[in-house]
Order: sequence, then structure tokens, then C-alpha cells
Amino acid sequence: MVIAGRYTEADELVMVGRTVPLSAAQSAELGAALKPARRGHPWPDEISSVRWGGRDSKKPLTKVQPLVVIEVLADAAMQSGQWRHGLRYARYRPDLTPDDVPLFADFRG
Repeated sequence: MVIAGRYTEADELVMVGRTVPLSAAQSAELGAALKPARRGHPWPDEISSVRWGGRDSKKPLTKVQPLVVIEVLADAAMQSGQWRHGLRYARYRPDLTPDDVPLFADFRG
């Protein structure tokens, strides 16, 4: 599973959704492109699964450098600026950088 993030106009990296579990091939493709996060990554070391409708349990996050762009399939259901349902990983986009992705509107008010 991947926690998806987008940048806001304030250059804040916010969590916007999570994927459904990836296949072994998808995990291998994406894993080869990821690099461990450097100090100061803005996300916590663990996250509650309640955030996306799971049971209230903490799950560790393996943080990576936010340099990789993936294409996902998502439905339109959003709540507080996050996709309510699991995103489906479509493919890794080595032709794009985070600067190529439109900024995410801050829906938190």
C-alpha cells in the first residue's frame, strides 16, 4: 500500500489518499524507483488506519523522498481533501516530477 501525497500552494506535502494493496509486480516496479527519506520528512513515523476507514490501529510508515510520481485511478468521493476510497495504482511515471503535478487545493478550510 502507498500513501499518496500532493503539494499545496504553501509547498506543504499533504496526505491525500492511500492505494489498495499493490501486486508483486507493481511493488517491484515502484520499489526500484523509491529512495529512503532524508531527515526532516514532514510525515509521522506511523499513521492511524482510521484515517481511511480502517480499524483504529497504528501502522508504521516507510517514508521515502517525495520525488516519484505515480498515476492512480480514483473515484470522486472525497472528504476533508482526501480520497475516501482506495486509489488503484496504474503506473510509475518516470517522465514526470512532482513539479509537473498540479498543486492540490487545501480543503481543510
